[in-house]
This record gives sequence, C-alpha cells and structure tokens, in this order.
Amino acid sequence: MDSYFINDQRRQFVKVLFPSVSLHVGVENGGMRSLELFDVVVEKMETQNLMQIRMTQSNDHSKMFLSTIDTSAYEEIRVQQALHVTFHGFTDHLIQILESCKKDELHISLVINNSRCTMQIYEKSSFKNLTHLFLTMDSASTEAVLYHLNQQLQKLYAQITGSSSQVNKYQLEIRLKDETIEQLRNEICSLNGKFANQENLLFTRNAEEITSLHQSLKRLGESKELEEKRLKAIINSMQEKIDQLSKESADRAEQIILETTRYENIREENVKLRSLNTLIKEEIDRTKKELCLKQDRESKSGNMISEMKRQIQDMQNKAKLLEKQRSELEAELQAEKNICHTKKHALQISTDELANASVVISNLNKEIAVLKSKVDLRTAIAMRQEKIIQDNKVELKELKETVAAIQQEHLRNRATNEEYAQTVKRINEASNMIEEKYRKKINDMLMKLSDSHVYAVSMEGN
Repeated sequence: MDSYFINDQRRQFVKVLFPSVSLHVGVENGGMRSLELFDVVVEKMETQNLMQIRMTQSNDHSKMFLSTIDTSAYEEIRVQQALHVTFHGFTDHLIQILESCKKDELHISLVINNSRCTMQIYEKSSFKNLTHLFLTMDSASTEAVLYHLNQQLQKLYAQITGSSSQVNKYQLEIRLKDETIEQLRNEICSLNGKFANQENLLFTRNAEEITSLHQSLKRLGESKELEEKRLKAIINSMQEKIDQLSKESADRAEQIILETTRYENIREENVKLRSLNTLIKEEIDRTKKELCLKQDRESKSGNMISEMKRQIQDMQNKAKLLEKQRSELEAELQAEKNICHTKKHALQISTDELANASVVISNLNKEIAVLKSKVDLRTAIAMRQEKIIQDNKVELKELKETVAAIQQEHLRNRATNEEYAQTVKRINEASNMIEEKYRKKINDMLMKLSDSHVYAVSMEGN
C-alpha cells in the first residue's frame, strides 16, 4: 500500500491533511534516548479510504518512517485501542492531536526496534503519562525514500529556479541602479563645476555690492551730519516756541481757573433756580389736584345728599313698616304669654291635685299601718276569734286592693306630674326663645333706625 503514495499517476489524487511541520520527537533506540526533530506529514488518498503518516528526520532524510492505514487496519487499531470513532472521524481526530503536539500540549515518542518502530502520542502529567494513541511505523523503502527525496529536490529545484529568476531580476535592477548612480555621479560632477562657477560669480558680485554699500554708507554718514545740524536748529527754534507756548498755556490756565469758578457759581445758581422751579411746579400741580379733589368732593357730596335724602325717605317708610311689624309681634308675644300663663295655671291646679292625692295616700298608708297593727293583734288571738279573723281577712283583702288601686293611681299621677313638668319646662324654654328672638329683632330695628337718623343728620350737617 505504500506504493500508492509514490506512484506519479496516483499522486495527483493525494490530499495533504497535515502539511510538513517539524516536531520534537523523543527517540528510543537500543536503550538510548534522544530528542530529535522530525518532519511529520499526513496524506490521504481521495479515491480510496487510505491514509499515510510520514515521519522524516530533519537532519537526515534517509531516516523515514511510514504508517499506511486503510479501513481494515483501522478496525484492528480501533479494537486494540478501544477507539470510539470511524475511519473518517479518526483522520479528523489525528489532525487535532498533531495540532496539539504542535502547540506542545501533547508529545510524540518513537521506539525503534530494528526496521519496525512504534509511535506514541501521550500527555505528560505529574503522576503518569497518559497515552492517547500509538501506531506501528515501518522504515520506508529505498524507493519511497528516493521518491520523496526526488519530490523535495524538485521542490528545491523549483525554489532555486524561482530564486535564480528573482536573482536575475535583482541583478538587472542592480545594473540599472548602477547605471543610474553613474549618471547621478556625472550630474553631480557637472553640478559641482557649475556650483564653483556660480560661487565665483556670486563672490565677485558680492564684492562689488559691498564696495557700493561702503560708498553709500559714506554718503549717508555725510548726509546724516547735515541732517543732524538742520534738526538741531529746528529743535532750538521749536524749544523757543515751546517756552512761549508754555507761558501762554500758564496764562490760559489761570483764565480757565477763573472761568471755571465763575461757571461753578453760575451752575450753583442754576441748580437753585431749577429746584425752585420744580417746587413751584409741584405746588401748582398740588393746588390743581386739590382743586380737582374739591370739585369731585362737591359733586360727590351733592350726589350723596340726594342719595341720603332718598335713603331717609326709604328709612322712614321702613320704620313705619317695622313699627307695624313690632306691634304685630308684640300682640303675638302677648298671646303666647297668655297661652303660657293658662298652661302654667293648669299645671298649678294639677300639681295641687297631686299634692292632695299624695296627702290622701299618706293617710291611707297610716290607716294601713293601723290596720296592720290591728291584724297583728287579732292574729295573736286568732285561735279564739277565728270568725273575726276571717272577717278581718276579707276586710284586709279589700283594703289591700284599695291600697293597690291607690298606689297605681299614685304612680299614674306621678308620671303625669313628670310629663306636666317637662311640658312646662319646654313651654318656658320656647317662650324664652321667642321672647329673645323678638327682642333681638326689635333692638336691631331700633339700632338701624338710630344709625340711619344719625347718618342723615351728619350728611345734612356736611
């Protein structure tokens, strides 16, 4: 099956699942242990369920180990190592495991025994290394080694040809750059000559300009001296004018002081006149206002007098009506008083009758007491006077009935007396309320009449 992956016709159907990556592999060979770098590649044949793991030592490509796995071989591995995935799932998990080895999360070891060896993928721990997968690896045949070396040489040749083309391209660019540099050097030499010529020209021009500037400075110095003399003369004349102007300004300052004092006096007089003018205006306005107020008051007083006369007339009419109502109320009050007086008289009679009834009752009670004493005496001699006792019992029974009737009458009279007393009390309260009500009304009417009369008198006086 290894020949499938070194056949040029079938090679076109090979898919690289895990490209060549250098991984650290712990190698154990004849009791010797070492850590070597191996290039690990995983390839798969697209037309068949066939996968190959290739491990090549990085510093010695003749040492190559292969493990070609098909479905039947994977079934043995799955049963032997108790795997839970199918062949297709195994390829995906193998790629994930190699990625973990790439990140140093898992580690690879290779135990070599003659031409066969075993690859183990395990996880390190402080207690025990946990093996995730182990596969049997075979040493590659010379044909396979030469084929893969040829593949690598072809890749290298392609890289070299690509590199040579790039080198040629870079050499061409370097030649072009050298030519450009030579041109630039020639231009720099020509520019240096031009620069020297320009420098000489500038030097001569600057020398001429400097001489001309010296001459102009000399002329300016002479003109400066003349100008200074002229300015000194002007300054002297200006100083004389300044002295004269200072004298004139002093005189004007004195005049200004006098004018300001006079102006202050005039301004004070003006302020006084203005204040007097404002006072006069205020007095005029006040007199005008007072005049207007007096006119308003006169008009208002005329209106008020006519209104008061009308009110007095109304008050007199109301007083007549109130007097009439007062006489009617007094008559009603007198009638109420007469009714109350008759009720009081009836109550007095009933109270007298009740008093007489109570006297009769008290006399009857006394008689009852006498009779009881008699009964007591007769009961003492009841054995001898049985007939008399029987009669006395009948009389006593009649007397008790009479007393009970009298007591019931007394109770009825007492209840009637209480009702009469409450009725009298209510009548007295009602009469007092009516009397107070009419008294207040009469007093209010009298107060209104007196107030209206006083107000009318005061308005007539005004």
